[in-house]
Amino acid sequence: MNRLLRLLRNHLGLLLFVSGMLVFRSAYADWRHIPSGSMEPAIQIGDRVVVDKHAYAWRLPFTRIRLAERAAPAVGDVITFDSPADEVLLIKRVVAVAGDEIGARRGVLYRNGVAAGRAGQIEFGPRVVPIGHVFAMGDNRDNSFDSRFFGPVAIERITGRATLIAFSLDGLIPRSDRWGVSIASTP
Repeated sequence: MNRLLRLLRNHLGLLLFVSGMLVFRSAYADWRHIPSGSMEPAIQIGDRVVVDKHAYAWRLPFTRIRLAERAAPAVGDVITFDSPADEVLLIKRVVAVAGDEIGARRGVLYRNGVAAGRAGQIEFGPRVVPIGHVFAMGDNRDNSFDSRFFGPVAIERITGRATLIAFSLDGLIPRSDRWGVSIASTP
């Protein structure tokens, strides 16, 4: 027991630092590696994006428990969330918020009856996004597993808003032109 106490005392600074970093990454900000092309061209395979985890709510670290609401996701925001289909962390763009009617016809996405960009090959809706949810889609609409397949995303599932590309790698080669690039909040 004395050995354990001595070990803890000798490494207290390191333990506090690691604990603080874990809490910080869980509740305040994190970075995510992008493994797929579902958000191209805005976010590319190999990008590491900074995620503001308190953009929408203050959360109890390591949980989904929301302590205080800060803001609501807006159309154009790039969000990270746990997929309702399989709990995998995804990154997508909000294309509609609660109360919006969303649908696609002949490859065009419509929000509230107004053309809102490309929809990809899948036609759906129109449907109204329920209260407490957003409709999220990848920018690469022909190569994205998103709300068209698993439905609207509950606000509680959102883990943060992607704000910028910290750095980017093409395999092991750095892409210096993408470092520090802001992620646009336009669809």
